[in-house]
Amino acid sequence: MLFSSKQIKGHGRGHQVGFPTINLVEPTDLVLNEGIYAAWVVIDNKTYKGALHYGTIPTFNQSSKTLEIYLLDVTDDNAPVTENTLIEVDIVEHLRDIKKFNSVENLAIQIDLDVKKVRSILK
Repeated sequence: MLFSSKQIKGHGRGHQVGFPTINLVEPTDLVLNEGIYAAWVVIDNKTYKGALHYGTIPTFNQSSKTLEIYLLDVTDDNAPVTENTLIEVDIVEHLRDIKKFNSVENLAIQIDLDVKKVRSILK
């Protein structure tokens, strides 16, 4: 599934957990089950591997849905400019459903596992 979106301001929780994400505007025609996905992301003609989250965030008691993506192998030094930039996302595979973790540390452990799985899928 391929879609395009623009960045919006998030809560900064990704930085807090150690996996900063780009929060995206949910396209009006997006038909996607809640979950974690492996995806290719294109920003300014450069392609990145991404771990996409779509849905609620029960670990933080957030019942509203978010659409956000973590770019693998991106640091502050090589991060793309995403403000006012069209971001293209090509979802490749569903990794898992959304679940509530009993701590931020356990969430971070699971995200690390998700990132490893994304890496193996998007070789």
